[in-house]
Amino acid sequence: MHSCSIIIPTLNTGHLLAPLVFSLRQQSVPPGEIIVIDSSSTDNTPAEAIRLGCTLLTIPKSEFNHGGTRNQAARQAKGDVLVFMTQDALPVSTRFLEELVKPIDQGVASATYARQVPYDSARPTEAFARTFNYPPISVVRTKDTIASLGIRAYFFSNVASAIRKDVFMAHGMFPDDVIMNEDMLFCAKLIENGHSVMYAAKAMVFHSHNYSAVQTFQRYFDIGVFYAQNMKEKGKMNIKSAGTSYTKRLLTYLFREKKISDIPFFITETCAKFLGFYSGRLEARIPVLLKRKMSLHKGYWRNSNC
Repeated sequence: MHSCSIIIPTLNTGHLLAPLVFSLRQQSVPPGEIIVIDSSSTDNTPAEAIRLGCTLLTIPKSEFNHGGTRNQAARQAKGDVLVFMTQDALPVSTRFLEELVKPIDQGVASATYARQVPYDSARPTEAFARTFNYPPISVVRTKDTIASLGIRAYFFSNVASAIRKDVFMAHGMFPDDVIMNEDMLFCAKLIENGHSVMYAAKAMVFHSHNYSAVQTFQRYFDIGVFYAQNMKEKGKMNIKSAGTSYTKRLLTYLFREKKISDIPFFITETCAKFLGFYSGRLEARIPVLLKRKMSLHKGYWRNSNC
């Protein structure tokens, strides 16, 4: 098995770091190193990283960027495979890392990403989203799948992913000028250049969010910004049709599971997603001061003049 370097960007996550690091060290094939790149946390995160034996890198909070921050850690990584994780993900079993990297070891793919399973605390709408987006069947995507899948061929998630380091460096690493979805753009680059990318469903992590309606609006505003700025030339996807289909299936799920009391939040959340996404698509017409208020990733607009 290739040697692995795990990279975890952090911010004020001292209470989550120990369980994550402990779980990673208990893997059937443990990582060679764990790199924590911290955005100047004000809690005990840096001290915890050192106590747990991680390599600690520190950057100013103002310099955080989803792509650039991960790139900075990747340059210092010693492993043959870079495993990117988020601070709020947690392996489901001791075979997570082995299953994530196995397709790379076997030459099946140059990059993989894991299945996300909702935490027990996840709202029904969030639990459905994880099941919908992360099914139990693994899939390999190549350049040949673009015609049938369109933009969906590029789906990828740095919540838990693995990429061959030589391939990562040769293809310019993650873009450092996007608001989010740096992983999706890098996946597109790999696929368009003839590499295979695998969704490794046997590699599982717990991961979910219980966003408020306001946070949901802000997140989908940023998603809309990302699509407007980066995905116009990456193929076609009928977003309206896909959103309508998803919404119908989610509503059916709530009725089937007798989650009737969650329907008011479902309606509010759906409206927040719609308004946020389509506002983000129109970001070029919105003053930057207002975009900062509408965005979940406010730091992205700090030096923006658009």
